[in-house]
Amino acid sequence: MADLAIYLPRPAIGVWTWYKQGGDVLAFIAISLSMAIFIGQEQIISRGDVVYWLVVCPSLLMPLLRFRQTLENLLFGKARPIAFFGIVSAVWLMIQRDFGAVPPIFLIVWVAGWAYRDEVRISARALLSLALIFYGAGCISFLMQPSYEDHPWLMQPLDPPEAAKESSVELALPEQDRDGLNINAWGILPNQTAVAFQPWRISATPNIATSGIFSLMILLVIVRRFRPNPLEIVTAASALYFATLSFVRAVFVSFALFSATIEIMSLLPRRPRLRVAVALFMTIGITILVALSPILLYALQDWSIVSRMFLRGQASMSVADIYRQMYRPWLWNEHLKLFWSSPYLMGQGSELAVSALKNIINAGQIRSDSVSFLTRMVATYGIPAFGIIIFLIERCYSHAKENDIWGVAVLSVMVWLMMSWGSIFHPSNGMFALAFLFIGNGSQVFSCSKACRDEEQRLYKTET
Repeated sequence: MADLAIYLPRPAIGVWTWYKQGGDVLAFIAISLSMAIFIGQEQIISRGDVVYWLVVCPSLLMPLLRFRQTLENLLFGKARPIAFFGIVSAVWLMIQRDFGAVPPIFLIVWVAGWAYRDEVRISARALLSLALIFYGAGCISFLMQPSYEDHPWLMQPLDPPEAAKESSVELALPEQDRDGLNINAWGILPNQTAVAFQPWRISATPNIATSGIFSLMILLVIVRRFRPNPLEIVTAASALYFATLSFVRAVFVSFALFSATIEIMSLLPRRPRLRVAVALFMTIGITILVALSPILLYALQDWSIVSRMFLRGQASMSVADIYRQMYRPWLWNEHLKLFWSSPYLMGQGSELAVSALKNIINAGQIRSDSVSFLTRMVATYGIPAFGIIIFLIERCYSHAKENDIWGVAVLSVMVWLMMSWGSIFHPSNGMFALAFLFIGNGSQVFSCSKACRDEEQRLYKTET
Protein backbone atom coordinates (compact mmCIF):
# COMPACT_ATOMS: atom_id res chain seq x y z
CA MET A 1 0.00 0.00 0.00
CA ALA A 2 2.81 2.40 -0.94
CA ASP A 3 0.36 4.87 -2.47
CA LEU A 4 -1.44 5.34 0.86
CA ALA A 5 -0.01 7.62 3.49
CA ILE A 6 -1.92 5.97 6.34
CA TYR A 7 -2.17 2.43 7.63
CA LEU A 8 -5.46 0.64 7.08
CA PRO A 9 -6.90 -2.43 8.78
CA ARG A 10 -6.75 -5.62 6.73
CA PRO A 11 -10.43 -5.54 5.53
CA ALA A 12 -10.01 -1.94 4.39
CA ILE A 13 -6.79 -2.87 2.57
CA GLY A 14 -8.70 -5.60 0.72
CA VAL A 15 -11.44 -3.19 -0.32
CA TRP A 16 -8.90 -0.59 -1.43
CA THR A 17 -6.96 -3.19 -3.43
CA TRP A 18 -10.19 -4.29 -5.14
CA TYR A 19 -11.12 -0.66 -5.84
CA LYS A 20 -7.85 0.41 -7.40
CA GLN A 21 -7.50 -2.74 -9.51
CA GLY A 22 -10.78 -2.26 -11.33
CA GLY A 23 -13.43 -2.18 -8.65
CA ASP A 24 -13.81 1.55 -9.25
CA VAL A 25 -14.77 0.93 -12.89
CA LEU A 26 -17.28 -1.74 -11.87
CA ALA A 27 -18.74 0.64 -9.26
CA PHE A 28 -18.99 3.36 -11.91
CA ILE A 29 -20.81 0.99 -14.27
CA ALA A 30 -23.18 -0.03 -11.47
CA ILE A 31 -23.99 3.62 -10.65
CA SER A 32 -24.62 4.38 -14.32
CA LEU A 33 -26.89 1.37 -14.83
CA SER A 34 -28.84 2.30 -11.68
CA MET A 35 -29.43 5.79 -13.06
CA ALA A 36 -30.44 4.37 -16.46
CA ILE A 37 -33.37 2.51 -14.89
CA PHE A 38 -34.96 5.85 -13.94
CA ILE A 39 -34.12 8.08 -16.94
CA GLY A 40 -36.53 7.85 -19.85
CA GLN A 41 -35.98 7.52 -23.57
CA GLU A 42 -37.51 10.94 -24.21
CA GLN A 43 -36.00 12.78 -21.23
CA ILE A 44 -33.71 15.66 -22.16
CA ILE A 45 -31.11 16.34 -19.47
CA SER A 46 -30.05 19.98 -19.51
CA ARG A 47 -26.66 21.07 -18.25
CA GLY A 48 -26.96 22.27 -14.67
CA ASP A 49 -30.06 20.24 -13.74
CA VAL A 50 -30.02 18.10 -10.60
CA VAL A 51 -30.19 14.96 -12.73
CA TYR A 52 -27.30 16.27 -14.82
CA TRP A 53 -25.04 16.54 -11.78
CA LEU A 54 -26.16 13.14 -10.48
CA VAL A 55 -25.10 11.62 -13.79
CA VAL A 56 -21.88 13.60 -14.31
CA CYS A 57 -20.43 13.80 -10.80
CA PRO A 58 -19.30 10.14 -10.58
CA SER A 59 -17.32 10.53 -13.81
CA LEU A 60 -15.69 13.68 -12.45
CA LEU A 61 -14.94 12.49 -8.93
CA MET A 62 -14.22 8.75 -9.05
CA PRO A 63 -11.00 9.05 -11.13
CA LEU A 64 -9.60 11.47 -8.54
CA LEU A 65 -8.73 8.56 -6.24
CA ARG A 66 -6.48 7.25 -9.02
CA PHE A 67 -5.31 10.67 -10.17
CA ARG A 68 -1.62 9.79 -10.52
CA GLN A 69 -2.30 6.56 -12.41
CA THR A 70 -4.78 8.31 -14.72
CA LEU A 71 -2.33 11.12 -15.44
CA GLU A 72 0.49 8.66 -16.11
CA ASN A 73 -1.71 6.75 -18.55
CA LEU A 74 -2.57 9.97 -20.39
CA LEU A 75 0.98 11.34 -20.55
CA PHE A 76 3.12 8.20 -20.83
CA GLY A 77 0.80 5.23 -21.34
CA LYS A 78 -1.69 3.85 -23.84
CA ALA A 79 -3.90 6.92 -23.63
CA ARG A 80 -1.35 9.33 -25.17
CA PRO A 81 -3.28 9.71 -28.48
CA ILE A 82 -6.41 10.53 -26.47
CA ALA A 83 -4.46 13.09 -24.42
CA PHE A 84 -3.07 14.63 -27.62
CA PHE A 85 -6.60 14.94 -28.95
CA GLY A 86 -7.76 16.66 -25.77
CA ILE A 87 -4.82 19.04 -25.33
CA VAL A 88 -4.70 20.26 -28.94
CA SER A 89 -8.47 20.64 -29.09
CA ALA A 90 -8.62 22.51 -25.79
CA VAL A 91 -5.81 24.91 -26.77
CA TRP A 92 -7.46 25.68 -30.11
CA LEU A 93 -10.88 26.19 -28.53
CA MET A 94 -9.48 28.54 -25.91
CA ILE A 95 -7.67 30.54 -28.60
CA GLN A 96 -11.01 30.79 -30.38
CA ARG A 97 -12.66 31.71 -27.06
CA ASP A 98 -15.08 28.82 -27.53
CA PHE A 99 -15.06 27.80 -23.88
CA GLY A 100 -18.34 25.87 -24.07
CA ALA A 101 -16.75 22.98 -25.99
CA VAL A 102 -13.84 22.51 -23.56
CA PRO A 103 -15.61 20.72 -20.65
CA PRO A 104 -16.97 17.88 -22.86
CA ILE A 105 -13.52 17.11 -24.30
CA PHE A 106 -11.96 17.25 -20.84
CA LEU A 107 -14.50 14.75 -19.53
CA ILE A 108 -13.94 12.38 -22.46
CA VAL A 109 -10.16 12.39 -21.96
CA TRP A 110 -10.41 12.24 -18.17
CA VAL A 111 -12.72 9.21 -18.02
CA ALA A 112 -11.06 7.34 -20.90
CA GLY A 113 -7.59 7.71 -19.36
CA TRP A 114 -8.92 6.48 -16.03
CA ALA A 115 -11.01 3.58 -17.32
CA TYR A 116 -8.30 1.63 -19.16
CA ARG A 117 -5.22 2.29 -17.07
CA ASP A 118 -2.83 -0.66 -16.86
CA GLU A 119 -3.68 -1.70 -13.31
CA VAL A 120 -7.35 -2.40 -14.09
CA ARG A 121 -8.29 -6.08 -13.94
CA ILE A 122 -11.97 -6.85 -13.47
CA SER A 123 -13.65 -10.14 -12.69
CA ALA A 124 -15.84 -11.44 -15.49
CA ARG A 125 -17.92 -13.18 -12.83
CA ALA A 126 -18.49 -9.87 -11.03
CA LEU A 127 -19.48 -8.17 -14.28
CA LEU A 128 -21.96 -10.94 -15.10
CA SER A 129 -23.41 -10.77 -11.59
CA LEU A 130 -23.83 -7.02 -12.01
CA ALA A 131 -25.63 -7.61 -15.31
CA LEU A 132 -28.00 -10.10 -13.72
CA ILE A 133 -28.80 -7.64 -10.91
CA PHE A 134 -29.39 -4.96 -13.56
CA TYR A 135 -31.90 -7.12 -15.44
CA GLY A 136 -33.69 -8.01 -12.21
CA ALA A 137 -33.85 -4.37 -11.08
CA GLY A 138 -35.10 -3.29 -14.51
CA CYS A 139 -37.89 -5.88 -14.48
CA ILE A 140 -38.94 -4.98 -10.92
CA SER A 141 -38.95 -1.28 -11.83
CA PHE A 142 -41.19 -1.97 -14.83
CA LEU A 143 -43.64 -4.02 -12.76
CA MET A 144 -43.86 -1.33 -10.07
CA GLN A 145 -44.13 1.72 -12.33
CA PRO A 146 -47.47 3.38 -13.20
CA SER A 147 -49.16 2.09 -16.33
CA TYR A 148 -48.12 3.98 -19.45
CA GLU A 149 -51.77 3.78 -20.54
CA ASP A 150 -52.40 6.65 -18.13
CA HIS A 151 -50.34 8.95 -20.37
CA PRO A 152 -52.21 9.89 -23.58
CA TRP A 153 -49.12 10.79 -25.62
CA LEU A 154 -47.77 7.26 -25.19
CA MET A 155 -50.98 5.85 -26.63
CA GLN A 156 -50.62 7.77 -29.91
CA PRO A 157 -48.23 6.88 -32.75
CA LEU A 158 -45.23 9.18 -33.08
CA ASP A 159 -44.64 10.89 -36.40
CA PRO A 160 -42.14 8.99 -38.56
CA PRO A 161 -38.66 10.51 -39.04
CA GLU A 162 -38.53 13.18 -41.72
CA ALA A 163 -35.48 15.01 -43.00
CA ALA A 164 -35.37 18.65 -41.97
CA LYS A 165 -35.63 21.25 -44.73
CA GLU A 166 -32.97 23.89 -45.24
CA SER A 167 -35.57 26.61 -44.71
CA SER A 168 -36.71 25.17 -41.41
CA VAL A 169 -34.54 25.48 -38.33
CA GLU A 170 -37.16 24.28 -35.87
CA LEU A 171 -36.15 21.00 -34.27
CA ALA A 172 -39.02 18.87 -33.02
CA LEU A 173 -38.28 17.63 -29.50
CA PRO A 174 -40.53 15.92 -27.01
CA GLU A 175 -42.41 18.24 -24.74
CA GLN A 176 -40.72 18.06 -21.35
CA ASP A 177 -43.92 18.78 -19.43
CA ARG A 178 -45.36 15.43 -20.49
CA ASP A 179 -46.17 12.97 -17.75
CA GLY A 180 -44.43 9.62 -17.81
CA LEU A 181 -41.24 10.66 -19.58
CA ASN A 182 -39.14 8.43 -17.33
CA ILE A 183 -41.16 5.22 -17.38
CA ASN A 184 -40.29 2.14 -19.39
CA ALA A 185 -42.82 2.24 -22.23
CA TRP A 186 -41.19 -0.68 -24.07
CA GLY A 187 -42.09 -3.48 -21.68
CA ILE A 188 -40.18 -6.57 -20.67
CA LEU A 189 -42.39 -9.06 -22.53
CA PRO A 190 -43.51 -9.10 -26.18
CA ASN A 191 -46.55 -6.97 -26.99
CA GLN A 192 -46.15 -4.76 -23.92
CA THR A 193 -44.80 -1.80 -25.90
CA ALA A 194 -46.76 1.45 -25.84
CA VAL A 195 -48.44 2.52 -29.08
CA ALA A 196 -46.03 5.44 -29.46
CA PHE A 197 -43.11 3.01 -29.74
CA GLN A 198 -44.78 0.29 -31.83
CA PRO A 199 -44.07 -2.27 -33.22
CA TRP A 200 -43.31 -4.09 -29.99
CA ARG A 201 -39.80 -4.26 -28.66
CA ILE A 202 -38.57 -5.00 -25.13
CA SER A 203 -36.13 -3.24 -22.84
CA ALA A 204 -34.84 -3.56 -19.30
CA THR A 205 -34.68 0.24 -19.03
CA PRO A 206 -36.69 3.20 -20.33
CA ASN A 207 -33.92 3.74 -22.92
CA ILE A 208 -33.88 0.79 -25.30
CA ALA A 209 -30.36 1.53 -26.61
CA THR A 210 -28.94 1.11 -23.10
CA SER A 211 -30.68 -2.24 -22.67
CA GLY A 212 -29.79 -3.62 -26.10
CA ILE A 213 -26.17 -2.53 -26.32
CA PHE A 214 -25.27 -3.37 -22.72
CA SER A 215 -26.73 -6.84 -23.35
CA LEU A 216 -24.53 -7.12 -26.43
CA MET A 217 -21.45 -6.25 -24.37
CA ILE A 218 -22.33 -8.91 -21.81
CA LEU A 219 -22.75 -11.50 -24.57
CA LEU A 220 -19.29 -10.61 -25.91
CA VAL A 221 -17.85 -11.23 -22.45
CA ILE A 222 -19.66 -14.56 -22.13
CA VAL A 223 -18.62 -15.97 -25.51
CA ARG A 224 -15.01 -15.15 -24.72
CA ARG A 225 -14.82 -18.07 -22.29
CA PHE A 226 -18.19 -19.66 -21.63
CA ARG A 227 -18.51 -21.97 -18.63
CA PRO A 228 -21.83 -23.85 -18.17
CA ASN A 229 -22.36 -22.79 -14.56
CA PRO A 230 -25.67 -21.36 -13.28
CA LEU A 231 -24.48 -17.73 -13.26
CA GLU A 232 -23.25 -17.75 -16.85
CA ILE A 233 -26.23 -19.73 -18.16
CA VAL A 234 -28.83 -17.43 -16.57
CA THR A 235 -26.93 -14.27 -17.51
CA ALA A 236 -26.39 -15.48 -21.07
CA ALA A 237 -30.09 -16.28 -21.45
CA SER A 238 -31.10 -12.89 -20.04
CA ALA A 239 -28.63 -10.96 -22.18
CA LEU A 240 -29.61 -12.87 -25.32
CA TYR A 241 -33.28 -12.23 -24.57
CA PHE A 242 -32.91 -8.46 -24.15
CA ALA A 243 -30.33 -8.09 -26.93
CA THR A 244 -32.37 -9.96 -29.52
CA LEU A 245 -35.88 -8.75 -28.70
CA SER A 246 -34.80 -5.13 -28.34
CA PHE A 247 -34.48 -5.18 -32.15
CA VAL A 248 -31.67 -2.63 -32.00
CA ARG A 249 -30.22 -2.92 -35.48
CA ALA A 250 -26.68 -2.10 -34.37
CA VAL A 251 -26.76 -5.16 -32.09
CA PHE A 252 -27.46 -7.56 -34.96
CA VAL A 253 -24.79 -6.01 -37.15
CA SER A 254 -22.31 -5.99 -34.24
CA PHE A 255 -22.70 -9.66 -33.44
CA ALA A 256 -22.34 -10.58 -37.11
CA LEU A 257 -19.18 -8.45 -37.32
CA PHE A 258 -17.78 -10.00 -34.14
CA SER A 259 -18.41 -13.58 -35.30
CA ALA A 260 -16.92 -12.95 -38.73
CA THR A 261 -13.85 -11.24 -37.26
CA ILE A 262 -13.20 -14.05 -34.79
CA GLU A 263 -13.44 -16.65 -37.55
CA ILE A 264 -11.27 -14.81 -40.06
CA MET A 265 -8.62 -13.85 -37.49
CA SER A 266 -8.28 -17.48 -36.42
CA LEU A 267 -7.49 -18.42 -40.04
CA LEU A 268 -4.93 -15.68 -40.67
CA PRO A 269 -1.21 -16.12 -39.92
CA ARG A 270 0.12 -14.35 -36.84
CA ARG A 271 1.13 -11.20 -38.70
CA PRO A 272 -0.14 -8.17 -36.76
CA ARG A 273 -0.17 -5.77 -39.70
CA LEU A 274 -2.17 -8.20 -41.82
CA ARG A 275 -4.68 -8.73 -39.02
CA VAL A 276 -5.04 -4.98 -38.45
CA ALA A 277 -5.55 -4.42 -42.17
CA VAL A 278 -8.23 -7.12 -42.32
CA ALA A 279 -9.97 -5.78 -39.20
CA LEU A 280 -9.99 -2.26 -40.65
CA PHE A 281 -11.27 -3.57 -43.97
CA MET A 282 -14.12 -5.40 -42.24
CA THR A 283 -15.10 -2.47 -40.03
CA ILE A 284 -14.97 0.06 -42.86
CA GLY A 285 -16.70 -2.45 -45.13
CA ILE A 286 -19.61 -2.93 -42.75
CA THR A 287 -19.96 0.86 -42.47
CA ILE A 288 -20.08 1.23 -46.26
CA LEU A 289 -22.50 -1.68 -46.48
CA VAL A 290 -24.84 0.01 -44.00
CA ALA A 291 -24.57 3.26 -45.94
CA LEU A 292 -25.67 1.43 -49.09
CA SER A 293 -28.14 -0.89 -47.35
CA PRO A 294 -31.32 1.15 -48.08
CA ILE A 295 -31.16 -0.12 -51.66
CA LEU A 296 -30.83 -3.74 -50.50
CA LEU A 297 -33.47 -3.39 -47.79
CA TYR A 298 -35.86 -1.86 -50.32
CA ALA A 299 -35.67 -5.08 -52.33
CA LEU A 300 -36.00 -7.33 -49.25
CA GLN A 301 -38.50 -5.39 -47.14
CA ASP A 302 -41.39 -7.74 -47.97
CA TRP A 303 -39.61 -10.51 -46.07
CA SER A 304 -41.11 -10.34 -42.59
CA ILE A 305 -37.86 -11.21 -40.79
CA VAL A 306 -35.96 -8.46 -42.66
CA SER A 307 -38.72 -5.93 -41.97
CA ARG A 308 -38.86 -6.88 -38.28
CA MET A 309 -35.12 -6.87 -37.63
CA PHE A 310 -34.01 -3.90 -39.72
CA LEU A 311 -37.08 -1.77 -40.59
CA ARG A 312 -38.99 -1.81 -37.27
CA GLY A 313 -41.78 -3.88 -38.79
CA GLN A 314 -42.57 -1.46 -41.60
CA ALA A 315 -43.04 -2.40 -45.26
CA SER A 316 -43.91 -0.76 -48.60
CA MET A 317 -41.28 1.90 -47.94
CA SER A 318 -39.40 3.83 -50.59
CA VAL A 319 -35.60 3.97 -50.65
CA ALA A 320 -35.83 7.54 -49.31
CA ASP A 321 -38.10 6.38 -46.46
CA ILE A 322 -35.62 3.65 -45.50
CA TYR A 323 -32.75 6.12 -45.73
CA ARG A 324 -34.50 8.52 -43.33
CA GLN A 325 -35.47 5.75 -40.91
CA MET A 326 -31.93 4.38 -40.75
CA TYR A 327 -30.66 7.94 -40.16
CA ARG A 328 -26.98 7.04 -39.60
CA PRO A 329 -25.76 7.24 -43.24
CA TRP A 330 -27.45 10.61 -43.60
CA LEU A 331 -25.89 11.91 -40.38
CA TRP A 332 -22.38 10.65 -41.25
CA ASN A 333 -22.56 12.72 -44.41
CA GLU A 334 -23.81 15.77 -42.50
CA HIS A 335 -21.06 15.50 -39.88
CA LEU A 336 -18.37 15.21 -42.56
CA LYS A 337 -19.76 18.24 -44.40
CA LEU A 338 -19.61 20.21 -41.15
CA PHE A 339 -15.98 19.10 -40.69
CA TRP A 340 -14.95 20.16 -44.21
CA SER A 341 -16.66 23.54 -43.80
CA SER A 342 -15.07 24.27 -40.41
CA PRO A 343 -12.27 26.89 -40.04
CA TYR A 344 -8.88 25.29 -40.77
CA LEU A 345 -10.59 21.87 -40.48
CA MET A 346 -10.55 22.31 -36.70
CA GLY A 347 -14.22 21.51 -36.21
CA GLN A 348 -17.35 23.45 -35.40
CA GLY A 349 -16.80 23.48 -31.63
CA SER A 350 -19.89 24.42 -29.66
CA GLU A 351 -21.39 25.75 -32.90
CA LEU A 352 -22.24 22.17 -33.84
CA ALA A 353 -25.46 22.39 -31.81
CA VAL A 354 -26.43 25.55 -33.70
CA SER A 355 -25.52 24.01 -37.04
CA ALA A 356 -27.56 20.96 -36.15
CA LEU A 357 -30.71 23.06 -36.21
CA LYS A 358 -30.26 23.42 -39.96
CA ASN A 359 -28.88 19.95 -40.63
CA ILE A 360 -30.57 17.63 -38.17
CA ILE A 361 -33.14 15.01 -38.99
CA ASN A 362 -36.53 15.62 -37.38
CA ALA A 363 -36.80 12.40 -35.40
CA GLY A 364 -38.60 13.46 -32.25
CA GLN A 365 -36.09 12.71 -29.55
CA ILE A 366 -32.87 12.54 -31.54
CA ARG A 367 -30.25 15.29 -31.77
CA SER A 368 -26.94 15.33 -33.62
CA ASP A 369 -25.01 14.68 -30.41
CA SER A 370 -26.90 11.49 -29.57
CA VAL A 371 -25.77 9.45 -32.58
CA SER A 372 -22.39 8.57 -34.12
CA PHE A 373 -19.67 9.33 -31.59
CA LEU A 374 -16.75 9.20 -34.04
CA THR A 375 -18.11 11.45 -36.78
CA ARG A 376 -19.49 13.85 -34.16
CA MET A 377 -16.00 14.15 -32.65
CA VAL A 378 -14.60 14.96 -36.10
CA ALA A 379 -17.36 17.48 -36.80
CA THR A 380 -16.91 19.13 -33.38
CA TYR A 381 -13.13 19.04 -32.85
CA GLY A 382 -11.76 18.61 -36.36
CA ILE A 383 -8.29 17.23 -37.12
CA PRO A 384 -7.28 16.61 -33.46
CA ALA A 385 -10.17 14.11 -33.20
CA PHE A 386 -8.19 11.80 -35.46
CA GLY A 387 -6.14 11.12 -32.33
CA ILE A 388 -9.00 8.84 -31.30
CA ILE A 389 -8.72 6.95 -34.59
CA ILE A 390 -4.94 6.64 -34.14
CA PHE A 391 -5.56 5.28 -30.66
CA LEU A 392 -8.01 2.68 -32.01
CA ILE A 393 -5.58 1.54 -34.71
CA GLU A 394 -2.68 1.33 -32.25
CA ARG A 395 -4.76 -0.73 -29.81
CA CYS A 396 -5.87 -3.03 -32.63
CA TYR A 397 -2.23 -3.58 -33.61
CA SER A 398 -1.28 -4.27 -29.99
CA HIS A 399 -4.04 -6.87 -29.57
CA ALA A 400 -3.11 -8.51 -32.88
CA LYS A 401 0.55 -8.63 -31.87
CA GLU A 402 -0.40 -10.33 -28.59
CA ASN A 403 -2.62 -12.80 -30.48
CA ASP A 404 -5.64 -11.45 -28.61
CA ILE A 405 -8.26 -12.37 -31.20
CA TRP A 406 -11.11 -11.53 -28.85
CA GLY A 407 -9.63 -8.07 -28.28
CA VAL A 408 -9.37 -7.39 -32.03
CA ALA A 409 -12.94 -8.58 -32.67
CA VAL A 410 -14.40 -6.58 -29.78
CA LEU A 411 -12.50 -3.47 -30.87
CA SER A 412 -14.07 -3.79 -34.33
CA VAL A 413 -17.50 -4.00 -32.70
CA MET A 414 -16.84 -0.97 -30.50
CA VAL A 415 -15.75 1.09 -33.52
CA TRP A 416 -18.95 0.14 -35.31
CA LEU A 417 -21.02 1.06 -32.24
CA MET A 418 -19.20 4.40 -32.09
CA MET A 419 -20.32 4.99 -35.66
CA SER A 420 -23.90 4.05 -34.74
CA TRP A 421 -24.46 5.62 -31.32
CA GLY A 422 -23.33 8.64 -29.37
CA SER A 423 -25.44 8.72 -26.22
CA ILE A 424 -23.93 5.53 -24.78
CA PHE A 425 -20.45 6.93 -25.46
CA HIS A 426 -20.99 9.95 -23.26
CA PRO A 427 -18.24 9.79 -20.59
CA SER A 428 -20.83 9.89 -17.80
CA ASN A 429 -22.21 6.58 -19.11
CA GLY A 430 -20.81 3.37 -17.65
CA MET A 431 -20.81 1.76 -21.10
CA PHE A 432 -18.31 4.42 -22.22
CA ALA A 433 -15.91 3.22 -19.53
CA LEU A 434 -16.60 -0.45 -20.32
CA ALA A 435 -16.07 0.10 -24.06
CA PHE A 436 -12.76 1.91 -23.58
CA LEU A 437 -11.71 -0.74 -21.08
CA PHE A 438 -12.27 -3.46 -23.70
CA ILE A 439 -10.58 -1.39 -26.41
CA GLY A 440 -7.60 -0.41 -24.29
CA ASN A 441 -6.81 -3.67 -22.52
CA GLY A 442 -8.49 -6.38 -24.62
CA SER A 443 -8.96 -9.74 -22.96
CA GLN A 444 -6.16 -8.88 -20.52
CA VAL A 445 -8.67 -6.79 -18.60
CA PHE A 446 -10.18 -9.90 -17.04
CA SER A 447 -8.53 -11.22 -13.90
CA CYS A 448 -8.23 -14.99 -13.61
CA SER A 449 -6.09 -17.74 -12.17
CA LYS A 450 -2.91 -19.07 -13.80
CA ALA A 451 -4.78 -22.19 -14.94
CA CYS A 452 -7.37 -19.95 -16.55
CA ARG A 453 -4.70 -17.94 -18.39
CA ASP A 454 -3.00 -21.11 -19.62
CA GLU A 455 -6.31 -22.37 -20.99
CA GLU A 456 -7.01 -19.06 -22.74
CA GLN A 457 -3.61 -19.21 -24.40
CA ARG A 458 -4.48 -22.67 -25.68
CA LEU A 459 -7.92 -21.59 -26.90
CA TYR A 460 -6.70 -18.53 -28.77
CA LYS A 461 -3.43 -19.92 -30.08
CA THR A 462 -3.30 -20.14 -33.87
CA GLU A 463 -0.82 -21.78 -36.16
CA THR A 464 1.73 -19.55 -37.85
